[in-house]
Amino acid sequence: MITNILVPTDYSKCSMYAAKVAAQLAKKMNATLHFIHIIEVPVVTYDVGMVNFESLPQAMFMKEMADKNMTKLLGEDFLQGIPVKWTIEYDAIYKRINQYVKKNAIDLIVMGSNGASGFNELVIGSNAEKVTRYSNCPVLTIKKEHENFNVKDIVLASNFYGESNIMFKGFKEFMGLFDAKLHLLKINTPLNFETTPQSNKIMNDFVKKHHLSNYTTNIYNYEDEEEGIRSFCEEINADLIVIGTHGRTGISHLWNGSIAEDLLNHAKRPVLSVKINLPENEHDVLFPEV
Repeated sequence: MITNILVPTDYSKCSMYAAKVAAQLAKKMNATLHFIHIIEVPVVTYDVGMVNFESLPQAMFMKEMADKNMTKLLGEDFLQGIPVKWTIEYDAIYKRINQYVKKNAIDLIVMGSNGASGFNELVIGSNAEKVTRYSNCPVLTIKKEHENFNVKDIVLASNFYGESNIMFKGFKEFMGLFDAKLHLLKINTPLNFETTPQSNKIMNDFVKKHHLSNYTTNIYNYEDEEEGIRSFCEEINADLIVIGTHGRTGISHLWNGSIAEDLLNHAKRPVLSVKINLPENEHDVLFPEV
């Protein structure tokens, strides 16, 4: 049950888009909305636990501006009638968000994303990408304004092997908020080929296991999985993309990458990423990284 929704905000237009969507979801779910603004400034941390800002005047100025912007945000009409909590913190964005998620039992993160491309995508990545990689709760990324977040067509992209059942559990309640058609999508690539009878059986087994009714099954041939997902979504004019991620970090992330993170950076549509916890032995993974 989703009772706590977190919205990381930098007070930008994009984060305001996310706040409006989160408010609509909070009303549907009778959930509490949490806002967090994180100030990233150079700090020095001592062994005794004390923190010293290298530029105290800068930090104070940024805190003052953050307080003013937060006050303005909390006064927005679209938040009327919604229980709201807020905080302003100092730290690396993804680190502090994950701490807040654990401490406050956050069920869903909704955040804006401008994406990242080229060199920035390879070396830095977007904040939404980092949050998605490290977060243990689902992350919904928003890239444009949705005055009415009305989801009618949802694309669930997966291989539909064993781990997809874990992902579906994290998505099922969210899907129940909308009277939407679910489009199950399997991208067949030359490097990850599967025969049509195999794919059909696996997808039909998934349908039976989760007692789906309003759905379609789709096997889509494309050279690249991420581009295939985006192309299919364009064809049916999907409102939302749902995908699982293993949230790999470090060398594993650099080597394997993540289709979920690529979608966050490149897709024009909202993307809901759901964390799939890896088995202790990575050789036991039931389907390749998505």
